Amino acid sequence: MAFFDDLSRTLSDKGKEAAHKAKEAAEVLQVKAQIASEKSKLKELYGAVGVLYYKKYRDDEDNEFQDLFKEIGNILTNIAVMEEKVQNLEGSIVCPNCKKVMKKGSAFCSKCGAELKTEEETEEGTEEIGFAEEGLPEVFTEEAELFEEE
Repeated sequence: MAFFDDLSRTLSDKGKEAAHKAKEAAEVLQVKAQIASEKSKLKELYGAVGVLYYKKYRDDEDNEFQDLFKEIGNILTNIAVMEEKVQNLEGSIVCPNCKKVMKKGSAFCSKCGAELKTEEETEEGTEEIGFAEEGLPEVFTEEAELFEEE
């Protein structure tokens, strides 16, 4: 009988030890998830600072980051060109007012109600890549708005 009592006690102790280790492992995973979340927020904030700095100083020729600014501008232009290509391949157009992507042939924007140019009107005029009021490609403007919303 003593054998079974000792076995029972040993199993009970090992079970408690396993439960304790599982609880510690769960806590470690939870803290690691919190760290990852904070790092993600930090990365977004760094990005927002960069966007704001870029917007403010992109035209300053004496800026030590001017080479990077040029590269950013080139990449944003390339993205805008590629997005336009995708829109053409998908058969869609962009609302000039709110930048919502719409099906080609739509007369009005479903988001803001602006009148959309027909395909013939677009081909007659000179078509821009889609730069925002501030002179940035709309891709960049949308990215900046994501940072500003938070």
